[in-house]
Amino acid sequence: MLTILFCIVFWPLKMFSQEIEELKQDLNFAVLEKDTLGMSRICYRIGRYYDQRNLITESNHALKQALFWAKTIDNENAISTISNYLASNYSISGDKDSAFLYYNIALEACIKTGDSLKLATVLANLGDEYSAGGNYSEAIKHSLRAIRIKETRKDSASLAYFYQKAGEIYKLAGESGKWMEYVQKAYGLIYYPEYAPPKAVAAIYNDLGGIAEQQGDYNQALLYYDTLATIGKTHEYPHATGIALTNRATIYKLQGETGKALLAADEALNYLAPSPYQEIYHHNLLAELNFETGNLSEALEYCNMVIQNSDSRNFPEEKMRVYKNLHLIEETNQNYESALLWHKKFKQISDSIRDKEVRTQIVELEMAYETEKKEQKIELLSAENHIKNQRLRAGLFLLAALSAFILLILYILQMRRKQAALVQNNLHQQLLRSQMNPHFIFNVLGSIQNYMLCNDSKKAAGYLSKFASLTRNTLEYSSIELISLSDEIAMLRDYIELEQMRQPGRFEIEIDQSEALELEFIQVPPMMIQPFIENAIKHGFKEIKGGGLLQLKFYEKRSRLHIEITDNGIGIKKATQLKRNEHNSMAMQIFKERRKLFLKKTKQNIECAIIDLSSEHSFSQGTKVQISIPIDVDL
Repeated sequence: MLTILFCIVFWPLKMFSQEIEELKQDLNFAVLEKDTLGMSRICYRIGRYYDQRNLITESNHALKQALFWAKTIDNENAISTISNYLASNYSISGDKDSAFLYYNIALEACIKTGDSLKLATVLANLGDEYSAGGNYSEAIKHSLRAIRIKETRKDSASLAYFYQKAGEIYKLAGESGKWMEYVQKAYGLIYYPEYAPPKAVAAIYNDLGGIAEQQGDYNQALLYYDTLATIGKTHEYPHATGIALTNRATIYKLQGETGKALLAADEALNYLAPSPYQEIYHHNLLAELNFETGNLSEALEYCNMVIQNSDSRNFPEEKMRVYKNLHLIEETNQNYESALLWHKKFKQISDSIRDKEVRTQIVELEMAYETEKKEQKIELLSAENHIKNQRLRAGLFLLAALSAFILLILYILQMRRKQAALVQNNLHQQLLRSQMNPHFIFNVLGSIQNYMLCNDSKKAAGYLSKFASLTRNTLEYSSIELISLSDEIAMLRDYIELEQMRQPGRFEIEIDQSEALELEFIQVPPMMIQPFIENAIKHGFKEIKGGGLLQLKFYEKRSRLHIEITDNGIGIKKATQLKRNEHNSMAMQIFKERRKLFLKKTKQNIECAIIDLSSEHSFSQGTKVQISIPIDVDL
């Protein structure tokens, strides 16, 4: 089995031997250890490695092997991630049947795990797939379902992307009004990185340019496309730059500047990722530009390239476009019989895409979506009036029970601390006390009590729910060596939101996580980051009443997870002068002990640096903590 696996995965790339050798060694080790999940992860990394070098066939082989191992252990999270990636590969290659197959596997896995973000993403991808095939009623059904999941579960991550995708489908279906409506919804979120990652912002500006172009405001369209190109260069996303140049070529063509249009179209090819759709789109564009310049033979040649491309059947909009171009060329050449034939084909596909029945279905789907939203609001209002008193009584009961539970927890922790014989167990208890110290617990309970006394049961219930979630996770993870990065970030959110509710208006939070991070696959020591965040809130923002900003950044570089925690508080130097860094010393001591234990077990180091920003720059203040953790470790 192992020999066959290597033949499938490793034969094509001798030129990248060093990295492949490392992956081979990792895979050998995983096989020897019978680590099925590790084998799946490594094959998945190999698949991504090949995909980034445009070796799609090799990428698909590796991803299928990764999927096989994930299915062997029924790891639905891994199955959904790998299948979605495979489907995307096949979609780009123009193999729609395989794309639908793997998207549906991913969809089934997401439903089993209950992961709303992944489920919504797969539904949006399926919507794209139906849209590319001209089935707009199915496309909008899947897209609206994705949005409904995001809105119902109050999952705002990348929400702008989902609005933009829905708008794109409405545009292709000829519903310009709905297109503009959804683009404006997405545009309203571009200044919030959590709601609108860079690729979504790029797509939004592309749509804004398209709307301006449709309205005849070509200068405004060019400005939007300039912004799109800038986003592509700033975020190392060359495809966005290529799209911007292609769109510029279209504007120049509309303005009658065919020479500039041809130059822009040629330059775009240097940036665009190769794919069947881009090849067909560009051949159509070059056919139109050559027709404009009177070069009919060249225009006809580009049209024939599209007709002869078997992938063109997967892109009905581009097929309709080539029929229209052929009609114009043959009519200009006075081949009227042939021109009439192409015109009939153009009309036939145009009618099938945008016929009355399809448009009616789309309108009905949109109405059903809006009706469901209104019904949900009515139900919520009615339910609030009905259970207000019940919530208050239940809240008081839960408060008493939770207080007793917490006192019991504190007693148990105290007993365990005295009885601990091993350094590792002692460290776990110290970590737990740092994470959930009594001052924090009683402050939270006091805040909940205040909400109760003010008869604000809704806020009290929300506060209590978050506190219960944080307490449960703290207890669960305190005895676990590693947890997923997604679980760690979720727990940090609960903690920070509790502090924000307790100190309203004092500080804001920004979390920036790279799109390349596979949050479910990356494992980190639990509660490693929280003490630094607590220090920033407790000491950094102590002297300020508002305007505080806490920034968390997560990204991967050279097989290490990099974490940055930055605040604009008083800084280390001033905190030392005020003698308010005692808890920081405790947090650092715990961190050092955990780092020693990690080094002893894994032979790899966790790196940490704490920077006083006021010392680095005279115009800055605050503190930055930089932590670097190796990825793919086993404890």
